[in-house]
Amino acid sequence: MNKLIWICSLIVFACFVQSCDSNRVYETYQEIPDYKWNMNHKLRFEIEVTDTIHAHNLYVNIRNTGAYAYSNMWLFIKRTSPEGAVIEEQFECNLATEKGEWFGSGFGNIFDLQIPYRQNIVFKKPGSYVYEIVQGMRDEELKEVVNVGLRLEKANQ
Repeated sequence: MNKLIWICSLIVFACFVQSCDSNRVYETYQEIPDYKWNMNHKLRFEIEVTDTIHAHNLYVNIRNTGAYAYSNMWLFIKRTSPEGAVIEEQFECNLATEKGEWFGSGFGNIFDLQIPYRQNIVFKKPGSYVYEIVQGMRDEELKEVVNVGLRLEKANQ
């Protein structure tokens, strides 16, 4: 019974926090099967953009366990605009200090970090922007990665 009360409380709290987030335009996570991110597993995020006037911030969200072997993570990010223009780049996510202390917030053995990827961007055209992300580490399977997500929010004016 206590477990049911705890789960219900967590769901209510999550809904409350989510409803208070008026700047969020898009946010979603993709689960990494068995916490092993294969270098060929491409994560795809499709963001429908309607606001081409105001600035936005784009974040990469990483959830990893405390057993993740590195203090950083390299990503290859490919963005395709509505008109088909493609931009590809490498992006480094620093996840921990040199002493091994994890950045972000932790719940149990899971650490959640939101990393600024692009700040104050103004989209030139409305439409569907597709972001594809693959891990760029040397490991064929990058272990102890729980989820990877993208968040787009209105920049504070």
